Amino acid sequence: MSRRRLSVLRANGPWRLPHTPVAATFQTNKQQHCDKEGPMRKIIALTVASLLLGAFSSQGATLKVASDCTYPPFGYQDANGEIKGFDVDVARAVGKHIGSEVEIICQSWDGMIPGLLAGKYDLISASMSITEERLKSINFSVPYRSSAARFVGPKTTDAKPVTDSGQPNPNGVAGKTIGLQRSSTYGKYIADKYPQATVSEYDKVDNMILDLEAGRVDLIFAGPIKLDNDFLSKPEGKDYGFVGPEIDDVSYFGPGIGIGLRKADTNLLKKIDGALNTMFKDGRFKAINDKYWSFSVLPASAK
Repeated sequence: MSRRRLSVLRANGPWRLPHTPVAATFQTNKQQHCDKEGPMRKIIALTVASLLLGAFSSQGATLKVASDCTYPPFGYQDANGEIKGFDVDVARAVGKHIGSEVEIICQSWDGMIPGLLAGKYDLISASMSITEERLKSINFSVPYRSSAARFVGPKTTDAKPVTDSGQPNPNGVAGKTIGLQRSSTYGKYIADKYPQATVSEYDKVDNMILDLEAGRVDLIFAGPIKLDNDFLSKPEGKDYGFVGPEIDDVSYFGPGIGIGLRKADTNLLKKIDGALNTMFKDGRFKAINDKYWSFSVLPASAK
């Protein structure tokens, strides 16, 4: 995606995506999940409250940043309890650039946005995709990573969820069960494109990988970097592989992964965008990228 296209999407400040209705969460079991209106009312109330809390503005103040510490290599705690990971490194580099200390706070995925709006922390750096639904309550920085997704299944699978040209193939997964991470951007896509499949949702990617190995799901759908790093590249993943090409539907997944922050923090947003854009150009972002992968994870807009 070109920088010109992204500037149109963002429209002088907050991101603006193409007008495509996007639900917040694909819910498969009413006994497991709350009614859609309940969480949305909570988000709206917290959005109003966050505006009343005021904006982060103190020069040199400590930035509190939420990250998912159960999502290696993006966020995790090592044997000594130290918080590390790609998203963590990006947040710390941004903080250093703008002259702020950074405190990383481990936060469960479902509570990320509510915690931000309640003032528990100032930023979210947790592989969160920029979507129209999320932009109703928070702002995002420029994207720093692609948010594409991919299917993984046994090498012997007869499932064909994607055509050779990269288009959804719903008949190719009819009667199959697909594993997804709960509250991710991928649920709505699977619900719309693969209505003949059954969906099983998980709180962690690691848990859906375990169910794939146990045969309780036929395929799983998540970010390819995570799946390759945590599963396919390891001995236990030798009998599994990617099923079909990568899917990067901007209308569902957004233009990429960004740093989330409250709408009131417009000055902070400018500083973060400036830091990221500078890091893209001067090699600092590449140094972080190359610490984890031999390929670039930047979205097309930043290359």
